[in-house]
Amino acid sequence: LTSVSTAKAAAKSAASSATKAKPASRIVGREDVIDRVVRDGGAQGSDRDTDGPAASPLSGVGVGGLAQMRKAYNGGAPTWTRSGEEHSEGESEPERETPNPPGNRRPSVGSADAPGGDLADEWAEIEARTNEIREKEAEDRGRIRANDDIVTTPISFQEVNQWLLQMPVDQDVIQQFKDDMMERKTFCCMMSRGSVSDIPGLDRKLARDKDLVLFLKSVDFDFNEPTHFRMLRTAYTKLTRNKVCPMIGKHWEVLGFQHTDPRTDINRSGRLLNVLHFFFFFSHHFDILKSAYLLAQDTEQNFPLGCVCINLTKMVVETLIDGRLSRLCNSSEKGVFDTTCRVFSGALFHFYYRWKSQKRTIRDTELTFKEVRALLEKSPKKLIDGLKRGIEEQKAKTDPGRFEFTDLDFTGRRPQGGGGGGGGQPSAAQA
Repeated sequence: LTSVSTAKAAAKSAASSATKAKPASRIVGREDVIDRVVRDGGAQGSDRDTDGPAASPLSGVGVGGLAQMRKAYNGGAPTWTRSGEEHSEGESEPERETPNPPGNRRPSVGSADAPGGDLADEWAEIEARTNEIREKEAEDRGRIRANDDIVTTPISFQEVNQWLLQMPVDQDVIQQFKDDMMERKTFCCMMSRGSVSDIPGLDRKLARDKDLVLFLKSVDFDFNEPTHFRMLRTAYTKLTRNKVCPMIGKHWEVLGFQHTDPRTDINRSGRLLNVLHFFFFFSHHFDILKSAYLLAQDTEQNFPLGCVCINLTKMVVETLIDGRLSRLCNSSEKGVFDTTCRVFSGALFHFYYRWKSQKRTIRDTELTFKEVRALLEKSPKKLIDGLKRGIEEQKAKTDPGRFEFTDLDFTGRRPQGGGGGGGGQPSAAQA
């Protein structure tokens, strides 16, 4: 019985020692490369082969910083071990397979071939460009720089004229306009007035200039076209003396448009030709336009200047198609477009002059339009002549030669040979 108990105790002791010698199997994660570098780097001066078992992916770290350390860490070979396969304290660490053989060695992080080297070069280029911009700003400090935004730059009529000379005329747009005009006419009007393409009395050599006017009347005003916006913006900023002029806003109502978007009024009739006629008057007769603008803001005699100009452009185009401007166009040296601009200017001046001299109000708008239309149909040249007289009268008012100057003596001295009361006898010299 004693021997049996001793055998059972010995078997139990052997099983317990076997369990302690072989622990349960578990997966251990990859060894931290950074910890291994810190541990292995403690012994300075030790000679290690780059491709040896103790080789570290961070052999070149030191120049690249944290970003390069991460790259090297992510590029390290994964090493998976089991706890049952761990070596004892007396045994040496088993050799690991080198991820890159000597013939295909991974470049060091600090070298130019490494990905971190490209990143460092990129940041170096950015830093150099930043320093260059700072130096340029320091040099230009206190200087007036050129305006890079072409839209905010004022435009002249000479520039607009050059733009018109380079504008291609789309015959399809003109044909569409002619077809629309023919549909609006009755059969009687078609027999009497003829085709739009054949303006009565107009010289055939002016056909291209005539097509340009019809094309401008058919092209929509567009804020996205810089020249379109610059014309309207230049007139607004100079008349109102405001530097800020957004595309949409209530500020356009000051010029006499009915909506916050002037395209609603402009593109209803006349389209781009409306703006060109208005800008022609603005460029050549600014003082008169300024006076008309101020009169349009009057509390009693106010009127919508922009809408008035649109209606006048419509009248001018109708008289052109009817052939009532053919004689002026044929005698003009600058063609059809310039003639329509001058006739429009005369019509606008006549409207302004009658409105101001007759003390008219908004109730007299239709009456004034009828007077302008009558002159356009019967004698459009009178409108141009009336504008010339208005310009001469305005120049005469500001001419310094018309003023008479008198020498005034405020010293209190009496005239020679005379008494103070005026009752004395004149001297012999005065007699």
